[in-house]
Amino acid sequence: MSTMRSAQILASALAEMQNFYGIPVTGVLDEETKAWMKRPRCGVPDQFGVRVKANLRRRKRYTLTGKTWNNRHLTFSIQNYTEKLGWYNSMEAVRRAFLVWEQVTPLVFQEVSYDDIRLRRREEADIMVLFASGFHGDSSPFDGMGGFLAHAYFPGPGLGGDTHFDADEPWTFSSTDLHGSPDGKPQPTQPLPTVRPRRPGRPDHQPPRPPQPPHPGGKPERPPKPGPPPQPRATERPDQYGPNICDGNFDTVAVLRGEMFVFKGRWFWRVRHNRVLDNYPMPIGHFWRGLPGNISAAYERQDGHFVFFKGNRYWLFREANLEPGYPQPLSSYGTDIPYDRIDTAIWWEPTGHTFFFQADRYWRFNEETQRGDPGYPKPISVWQGIPTSPKGAFLSSDAAYTYFYKGTKYWKFNNERLRMEPGHPKSILRDFMGCQEHVEPRPRWPDVARPPFNPNGGAEPEADGDSKEEDVGDKDEGSRVVVQMEEVVRTVNVVMVLVPLLLLLCILGLAFALVQMQRKGAPRMLLYCKRSLQEWV
Repeated sequence: MSTMRSAQILASALAEMQNFYGIPVTGVLDEETKAWMKRPRCGVPDQFGVRVKANLRRRKRYTLTGKTWNNRHLTFSIQNYTEKLGWYNSMEAVRRAFLVWEQVTPLVFQEVSYDDIRLRRREEADIMVLFASGFHGDSSPFDGMGGFLAHAYFPGPGLGGDTHFDADEPWTFSSTDLHGSPDGKPQPTQPLPTVRPRRPGRPDHQPPRPPQPPHPGGKPERPPKPGPPPQPRATERPDQYGPNICDGNFDTVAVLRGEMFVFKGRWFWRVRHNRVLDNYPMPIGHFWRGLPGNISAAYERQDGHFVFFKGNRYWLFREANLEPGYPQPLSSYGTDIPYDRIDTAIWWEPTGHTFFFQADRYWRFNEETQRGDPGYPKPISVWQGIPTSPKGAFLSSDAAYTYFYKGTKYWKFNNERLRMEPGHPKSILRDFMGCQEHVEPRPRWPDVARPPFNPNGGAEPEADGDSKEEDVGDKDEGSRVVVQMEEVVRTVNVVMVLVPLLLLLCILGLAFALVQMQRKGAPRMLLYCKRSLQEWV
């Protein structure tokens, strides 16, 4: 009976999905249904808490949330662009998408320069358009290429009305239906693809056709459009929008879900492939709601939870959501661990233990028993070469190395040989953040305070006796340096010429000796001895 009921539920769900996509309703998982299931889609769920019913009557493909705009004149702002299209094509695609919706709704859309919003010359627009990757501050991270392409929010303050696109998708300018429906209006039910980076069946040069009006009636009159707005910039940020990652001295560095997170004050960055992702730094509280700034340590537990430490308290997160009842004091995390603060924490995959570091000591913690192992704490010198009070620790992707961070440097620890790799510490800003570091020249090479060397022996301007003696001494010293370098260079050149000549003469002499021996044959004395020995034998 249960098997039959399960089959009925599956057929009903398939029929509802086929009806939603506008394809033939069969209740069977046929090839056309499989093809539609594999297509990219937007980030809005198909069902909003409504249980799938067995009837196959067509229903409206929109949601009545009770949230609407207070006026018909709406503003939008494009925060950045995707490198897949470039600045012009990204701006043009979004503007054309708003134009399509304006032609079939009683709404008027006006673009606002993001520079004016960023510099606080204007308030945020009603609809903020953003291209982002993964975590981007709204608790709905993107999943990379494929899967979810975009999501939009219903009208309202804050994130209300905003539209976000996954920057990792292979966007092309043929994506004429780039924009979704944050205005709460119904979408057409004909079998058209949802928001997609590539739309088949339409040439790139062909302009988009606006969808048919969902309700009869003409379009109301609207005020004239303003002139073209100035071009927004993609990545520049003024100082009040966060610190510069290349300044270093972070509170902590951690790897969460395989990505590097860098925390400093109330800000954090996401770093991937030796570059900071766009739209960062971001305030910590915009993503991890309830988490304060100036945290001291963070790590990902074996069960996938994120643990953040500050002072004598800790916060436990599941993805971007704070677990109920937190923060809690460190004393509730386990026994035989430091309760005042933790400088660095890391779950060490090679042994399956968690290590806590504080000053010049470290603890090994068992997550299952929630106790520190016997014999700990131990001196941090056991980890040969790492500094005291490290500010961050994370594993390499293959768990073969452990990286420790402090200040602007990092140390690379070999997990198999249990020792520090030679040549460390190195710059974490250059090797992980992609910062360009400038090396200052040595102060006396050249010394700009020293007068230039005068090979012609010209007289210097007259000055007091002490200054004259110093100038002469400096001049003599400069002359000696130049002469010595010229002598060294001349000696090296002579050696480089003589050594090959000597080797060539040796080779020629050896060849001449061999030729002479072949011409004269063996010595007569040897031949005579050979004959006498033969007769004697």
